[in-house]
Amino acid sequence: MTSADLAEMRDALVTLRRSIESLRTADGESPYVRRLMNDLDRFQLDMEDIRGTRFRVPAAHGAVGAREVIAVHDRPYHHQPWQDADDEGIGGHRR
Repeated sequence: MTSADLAEMRDALVTLRRSIESLRTADGESPYVRRLMNDLDRFQLDMEDIRGTRFRVPAAHGAVGAREVIAVHDRPYHHQPWQDADDEGIGGHRR
C-alpha cells in the first residue's frame, strides 16, 4: 500500500466519521449508531497498524491518540479507607 493509498483511506475514514456523527445527531444514540462508531474506531486502529504510526482523526467520539500512562506504586495501601468495603466478586467479609 502506497502513501497515497493510505492518505486516501484516511480521508475516507474522516468522511465516514462525519457521516456517522450526522446520523447520531439525526437518529440519536442507538445501538446501531454505537456499533458503527465502534467499527469505525477499529478501522482506524487497523490503519494505524498498517501504517506503523499513529494519526489522528478529528472526532468528538473517542479519537485515538497518545494514551496517558498512570503510574501505580507497589507499596501497600492504607487499609483504613477500605475497612468496611466488600471484596468485589467474592462476597462480603464474614464478621
